[in-house]
Amino acid sequence: MTKKLFLTILAGILLSSCHTGKDAALQDLRNLTAEIETNATSYNFNQWLKEQKKYEKIDKRLARYDYSQAESHEIGELKGQCLGYFAKGVLGKASNKIIDAANQIQGIIDGVQKVLTP
Repeated sequence: MTKKLFLTILAGILLSSCHTGKDAALQDLRNLTAEIETNATSYNFNQWLKEQKKYEKIDKRLARYDYSQAESHEIGELKGQCLGYFAKGVLGKASNKIIDAANQIQGIIDGVQKVLTP
């Protein structure tokens, strides 16, 4: 009798401590959003692409489940934050490359003018 009771209690604890796929997907989105928020300023372009792939996998997992209104609102807010960070990070890195290229082009023009000016 005590063995059965012990096994029943143990099974209940194990089942209640596990996240369901639905809860795990939402928690993964929370974790990803926090990770991006913490590290956004230090990511390079390739790291942004890696984070975007993580986001896409989580998004596919989230789509498998139905969520309450409150959960759906939270998911939308977290997705919005992630997308905002992606836009800011990727565009920021791309604009830095454009500015660098423009500076190099201006430097080339200045160098040619310097050589050709009598």
